[in-house]
Amino acid sequence: MDAGQYVGYVGGEERARGPITSGDIPLRLDSTLVLGQEQDLVSEGFDVLQIFRGHLAQVNIWNRSLGPDEVARQAACGEAAPLGNVFSSDRDDVEVFGATVETVEAAALCRSTEGFVVFPVLQHLEEAQQTCRRVGQQLYSPGTLEDNVALYNASLQFTDTCTSNYPLWIGATDRSEEGVWRKFSDDTEIKPPFALGEPNGGAGESCLLMFLGNGRWADTPCDLHWLACAPCQSNNDTPLRLRGLCFEWEAQTFFEVLGYRAKKPYFHGYYGLMIYSRGSGAWQMLDTTTGRQMATLSLTSEDLYPIGRHTWTLSAELCRRSPNTTVTLSLSVCDRFQFTCSSGDCVPKVFRCNGRDDCPDLSDEQDCSTVVVPDGYQRERPPSGRAEGQPLSLGVIVKIHRIMDISDVRRHVRMELEADMTWTDNQLKFRNLKDNLEFNRVSSRDSELLWTPRLLFPNAPSGDLKLVDKQAFISKTGPPEPDDFDDVRTGECLSVLLFVLPDADMPTNQHGSFGCTFDMFYYPFDTQRCSVLLQSSVSQDLVEFSRDQHVLTFLDDHNLPSYFVNSYRVHVTVLDTNQTIYSLLQVEFVLSRRWMMQVVSVFLPTSMLLCIGYSTLFVRVSLLQVRLVVALTTLLVLYTLFNHTSDDLPDTAYIKMIDVWFLHCISILFVIIIIHVVVEHLDKGASAQ
Repeated sequence: MDAGQYVGYVGGEERARGPITSGDIPLRLDSTLVLGQEQDLVSEGFDVLQIFRGHLAQVNIWNRSLGPDEVARQAACGEAAPLGNVFSSDRDDVEVFGATVETVEAAALCRSTEGFVVFPVLQHLEEAQQTCRRVGQQLYSPGTLEDNVALYNASLQFTDTCTSNYPLWIGATDRSEEGVWRKFSDDTEIKPPFALGEPNGGAGESCLLMFLGNGRWADTPCDLHWLACAPCQSNNDTPLRLRGLCFEWEAQTFFEVLGYRAKKPYFHGYYGLMIYSRGSGAWQMLDTTTGRQMATLSLTSEDLYPIGRHTWTLSAELCRRSPNTTVTLSLSVCDRFQFTCSSGDCVPKVFRCNGRDDCPDLSDEQDCSTVVVPDGYQRERPPSGRAEGQPLSLGVIVKIHRIMDISDVRRHVRMELEADMTWTDNQLKFRNLKDNLEFNRVSSRDSELLWTPRLLFPNAPSGDLKLVDKQAFISKTGPPEPDDFDDVRTGECLSVLLFVLPDADMPTNQHGSFGCTFDMFYYPFDTQRCSVLLQSSVSQDLVEFSRDQHVLTFLDDHNLPSYFVNSYRVHVTVLDTNQTIYSLLQVEFVLSRRWMMQVVSVFLPTSMLLCIGYSTLFVRVSLLQVRLVVALTTLLVLYTLFNHTSDDLPDTAYIKMIDVWFLHCISILFVIIIIHVVVEHLDKGASAQ
C-alpha cells in the first residue's frame, strides 16, 4: 500500500491494484492480531463459518510499501526473503488455537505436492477414470519413487477389496509416442519404475498397472478387460459441491475427498460437514462442529458412493424439515454452468432437455417440465397487466391460410386460419428454456395448470368451427435469474419475463365458417366487405387486445376462383352487451368479384341477342312472318337465359343490376315486336285505301 493505493500479488505477479476506499480505523494499544478469522469488529465479531481453512506461512507486516523486487523474493520462498519489521510469524510469538504447527524448509513452500485417494472398487480402466472425474480428479500417477512407495503402501490396506495381482491402475500412457510415458493429469513425462521384464507389449500395451508383489509397474493394453482399483490424484482447485440444503454461501457447499473411514474415502466439507461410509452401502452425514448426525443414505451396493443425486433421510431437523423426512441431495463437481446428471457426471446446461441423451444415465432428458407454478396460483383468473390496475394485454397474430368457400346464397365465408396469442404471466417462472421455440413446447399436463385465454367468434354459426391442432410454447424475452448454487441439478436456472405463445382455443389450422353480409345490387360488378370477429371471453377490465401487438397475414393466393382479395386489415374495437364490455379484434378483408366470366356468359350473349332482335327492323316489311319469328325467338331465348341466370343468383328481395340489364333487353325486344305489328297494321291500312 502507498498513498492510499493497494497492490495485490499472487505468486509474485501483480494481479490487482486500486484505491483504498475504507476510512481510518483506530486500534487500541491492547489490540490482538487475529489470523485465519474474519472480524466484524476489533477483536470480536467472530463467526465459526468464517474460519480460514488452509495453510499459513511467513506472515509479515511492514510499516512501508514493498517494491516489486522484494515481493518477488518473498514469492520465491528463498532464505534471503526479509521478515516484516513490524511483525513476522517466523520471529514473534504466535498463540495457536485449533491448528497444527509444522516446521518445513522455506523452499518447500513453493514445491508442488501431489496427494491421492484410492477408491477401493474393482473397475475397468475407463470406469476408473470416470470415478476420478466424478470427484474432480484424474487417475493418479506417482512422479517419483518416493511417491510410488507411498501409493503402494496405501494400497495394501485394500487387499481384501482390490483382489488382484495387479490391483491399481496407473494414470499414465505412451499412446502419443511409444516409450515416452506421460501423465493423464498434466501430460508431463515420467520415468516408470517397471517390474522385471516390463515393458514387454510394445505399441499394443500403452497403459499401466501396479504389481501387488513390489509396487512396480507393468504395461498392458488400454482396452484390456481387467479389474483394478482407482487411485485418484487430489485436486483442491475443483471442489465437490453438496446441493439441496439451505446453505447461505456457496463456499458452504464445498467438499473434498480426504482420508479413509471404514476402508472408504470420506468427504469433508469446508465448514464442518462430513460424509463417510458405515459399511454395507450405508453412508452418514455428520456435523463435526457439534457431533450431531444430520442424515443417512442407503445405497444398493457396497461399491457405490454418494456421488450424484440421491435421496437422503434426515436424522435431525434441518432446513425446516423434520427428522425422518427425505430430501434429494446432489454431490458433484459440476459448476453453475453445468447440469448434474443423476450419476454425478456433468454436461453443459444447454444440453438439458435438448431432445438428445447427453448424460450416461439419460437423466438430462427426464422431468423436462418447463413451468414452475407457485403456491396459490389460480388458473381461473387471468394474470394482471404489466402496470398495477391495468388489464392484461393480449397480442394476437392472425394468419389466414386458405379461403375455401365463399357462398353468396348462404352468406358466409369458409376459411382455414390460425390465431397465435401472446401474453405475459408474471406469476409463473420457467426452467430449461431454449432459444429454439420448438424445445419450449408446453406439455398437455402443464397446460391444464395454467390460465390461457379463450377466444369467442360472434359471427361464426354455432358449431361451425373445427379444431385441428392446439399447441402452446414459451418464448424467452429476457435473461434468466441468477443460478441457484443450491439447486440439486444445477443448470436449471429459472427465467422470468417470458411470453407464452399458446394457440389456446383458437389453435393452428382451424376450419370455420364466418357470417358475411353481401350487398348484391351491383352484381356482378360488386365489391364485398367481410369480417372475422375475435372476442375475448373475459371482460375488458381484465383482458384486452393489444392495440400495437396485432398482426394479420394473408397466406392464400389473392386471386380466388370467384373473387379478388383487394385488401385486408385488423383493428381493435369493443363489443358492448349492455352488461359487460369485451375487447374485440376485427379482421376485415375486401372482396371484388371476378366479372369476366359473367360478361362472357351473360352480357355478351344478351348483347348479341339484342342485336339480332334489333336487326329485324331492317327486314322488308312484306316479310312479316320472318321478322316476327326471329324477334319472338330472340325474346324467348333471352327470357330462358334470364331464368337460368336468376337460379344461380342469391335470392334477394331487391333488384340487382343484372336484373335491370335483362329487363332492359327484354323490354327492347318487346318494343321491337310491337313495332313490327304496328308497321304491319299500318301497311295493310294503306293498301286497303
